[in-house]
Amino acid sequence: MLSVVLIGALAGGWLLLARDQAGPPAEPTSGRVDTVRSPTAEEAKTTEAVKLRAITGDQLCAAVPEKLRKSLVADAEYGGKDASTGAATDTEKRAACSWTNSKMDVGDGVLGHRLLSISVAAKSAETQSAAEYATDRFDKDRETHERRVNVRDGKRTDGRTSGSAFGELRTLEYGDAAYSQTSIGMSGLKAEVFVRQGPWQIKVTYGGSNRTGAAYPSGDETRTSAGKVAGLVTAEMTKSADKVKLTGPCGIVTAAQIESAFFPDAGGPSASTNDGRIKQTTCTWSIKEVVKHRPGQEFTARGGQLDIRVVDWGDGDTGSTFQFDRDAKKYDRYRAKGGLTDDRLHTDYEPRRRLSGLGERAFAVVSSTTRRYDKSAPPMTEILIKVLAGDRTVEATFRGTTAGGGLVGAAGYQAPFFEPAVAQRALTKVTRTFLGGLR
Repeated sequence: MLSVVLIGALAGGWLLLARDQAGPPAEPTSGRVDTVRSPTAEEAKTTEAVKLRAITGDQLCAAVPEKLRKSLVADAEYGGKDASTGAATDTEKRAACSWTNSKMDVGDGVLGHRLLSISVAAKSAETQSAAEYATDRFDKDRETHERRVNVRDGKRTDGRTSGSAFGELRTLEYGDAAYSQTSIGMSGLKAEVFVRQGPWQIKVTYGGSNRTGAAYPSGDETRTSAGKVAGLVTAEMTKSADKVKLTGPCGIVTAAQIESAFFPDAGGPSASTNDGRIKQTTCTWSIKEVVKHRPGQEFTARGGQLDIRVVDWGDGDTGSTFQFDRDAKKYDRYRAKGGLTDDRLHTDYEPRRRLSGLGERAFAVVSSTTRRYDKSAPPMTEILIKVLAGDRTVEATFRGTTAGGGLVGAAGYQAPFFEPAVAQRALTKVTRTFLGGLR
């Protein structure tokens, strides 16, 4: 199935425009078994999907030179960098990078909040090339942003005296097509630049507000800064589709190693990193079994999602050991009170099991979440392995199914289901490999 998966210059006052982690799991997405009908001969491809160059959030961050970045969002205790890599298939890519500083010294004794964010996305489908998709999306987004303009020639045109103000669009000379728009709202003044470069949709946002001194940064400052960054990112995205090696924790485990522990085919990883006071990295892979079928046949496939999360806690009384022990007690508490529930979901927890041979200490917990609003939906089952490894904790989870699937209606067919022992064995194997490569 195919899934079709940003502000002109004005001046004058405010018209200057020139549940916590321990709670129930998020809404289940892999618990229901959906049958898939393969395309028939009449539904043949009309456009060959184009392989897109790899891009990671960390590479996107690196496109902005440190000197420029520090002039826009200086290093600070109250802020940091977030880098994320979203879709990670040959035909769809997404990556983002952002920096924040909530107490930035912007000169003359003025402290302000500043945000710089970058995102890129591309998608190629059987019926639409990535360049066609980007053109279509870019044009539709531009129409949307044009409709929200409510300030022209320095005056509100919507009859209101409050609320967010959006300036006119300015055409820019970046990539194949580009424009900018500035706005003032609750978060202060910001400038956004949107660029279409080949198959890539690029968005750059820069702005903020001043906590002391003038209410907002300069409109010219935000526009010029966002433009500089947009030019650099556009140049980065013109590079060829050479294979890019993923660095950091998410590069430790290969797709082949995951497939050997679970089953083909593993895609990813997508990755996110945060280098604030506590550094965190989360890696996500999709895993599914390939089901051989003829055009038009209905089938289901076992599979799910694998996540590995590394947190560098550092030293101190609230370091890794404290966090590990707190989580162990948390899951014991959840089971003792009969699980966690709200108006939509109920999660049951099996007894926590201690594991050996992983890090300094480790445990595993199996949980099952049902939709209270949909009694016909099968439970979403997940296994979690938590490891204490020096100043770090490593958390690996698999959510999905491990058995069943195939051609619907075939002899012996079973809908995909979860086997705890099989899932634990596979997840333990991947976790051990990951720990062996963690530095």
